[in-house]
Amino acid sequence: MSPDKPGPFAHITVALCTLLHGFTHAFATMLVPLYLMIAHDFKLRGVGAASLVVTVYGLVYCLGSYVAGVLADRWDRKTLLGVGLLGNAAAIIAMGLTRQYEVMLALGVVAGLFGTLFHPAANALATAHYPKSPGMAVGIMGMGAGLGFFAGPHYAGWRAETAQWTWGSIAAWQRPCIEMGIAGVVVGAIFLLLAREAAARGQARALDVEHPPLGARLTKLVLSLAAVLGLRDFAGVASMSLLSIYLQKAHAYSVKQAGLVIGGMMLISVVVNPIAVWLTSGKRRLPALAFVLVAGGVVIATVPLWPVFYVLPVMALFQAFQLGSYAIADAAVLERVPPAVRGRVVGLFLTFAGTFASLSPWAMGFWTDMLRARAMEPSAYLPLFGTLGAMMLLAALCPPIIARLGAKQPPAIEAFSETLPATVEPLG
Repeated sequence: MSPDKPGPFAHITVALCTLLHGFTHAFATMLVPLYLMIAHDFKLRGVGAASLVVTVYGLVYCLGSYVAGVLADRWDRKTLLGVGLLGNAAAIIAMGLTRQYEVMLALGVVAGLFGTLFHPAANALATAHYPKSPGMAVGIMGMGAGLGFFAGPHYAGWRAETAQWTWGSIAAWQRPCIEMGIAGVVVGAIFLLLAREAAARGQARALDVEHPPLGARLTKLVLSLAAVLGLRDFAGVASMSLLSIYLQKAHAYSVKQAGLVIGGMMLISVVVNPIAVWLTSGKRRLPALAFVLVAGGVVIATVPLWPVFYVLPVMALFQAFQLGSYAIADAAVLERVPPAVRGRVVGLFLTFAGTFASLSPWAMGFWTDMLRARAMEPSAYLPLFGTLGAMMLLAALCPPIIARLGAKQPPAIEAFSETLPATVEPLG
């Protein structure tokens, strides 16, 4: 078989990575519509304390990303991904069983530690299976993000109101945690049974080849990109928490209604991600990235100006730009760096951009708590949505940084660069 063609298990593995992607983001967002229920159940002071659980999860998830990237470049990525989902799912199940807020925070740490394994390993594994078209592999796997962002909030809000089964002192908001956690365990086991590592990784191991270092130049470029695109990441993560609070406080939405809107606005990325990568191939990639970031910023800044009936389509349009920018940016970056360092590139980026973004759930909860009685007025949220819009506009400055990473890697290099000696410094 030609080394630059997908192997017999490539399609299965990437499809399963897409499914794992869905569960990873579902677990990270399912508590968002439940903030008010959690605060009431644990008798917390405000929404900020409830959103802190999601913030802790995100902080640990992102702070561990570089270590996860090192593991992804050196160890079996299939095993890392399967173990990551199993541990993440177990922590979510435990959240559904505990009756102590402090334990919830600790479980957020555990879930983040296992969740952090996903992106560095999955991005490296999917692109290794498709060396001729790594960008499209990223776009296909990105469909899982839309599925997860939809299923997490929607399922949690729906089951928190409708699930009737009881067991001990489990609260209504905990039932979807247990149900989704069990599903995650099943999928994790299936992944370990059916997924396969890429052939190029096996060849590199057989030759006992060491991986080249990132190098000072590449490290600086990735850190610069994280500083700029981190603004987009903050706005994207914040938009879910802010919208949930906005709908429930300013428009008296129920948990089920809020979960439906938050999940529904994310579903569009199932279609947007692969199409965005396909439409922006070649020289169109970077100009398109700047456009979608600017357009997304303009759209989200206007949310409180619309009647609540239009909030779902407006936010769906924002997410088409927001989540589309992830697919375009990831494809643009990974096409420009050798496969042997992709895990660390993704991990380093997430460590800084993601850590900043993970502060946003708590920030939105704290900011809206500060509104006090004005939290019931839609107009009070204009500065919040406007701030997120401004962050998206600033993130549009990222294309020149990505361009400095270099030209797209030729297929031959993508297939064999894992066999380069450690003395070769990429992109230097």
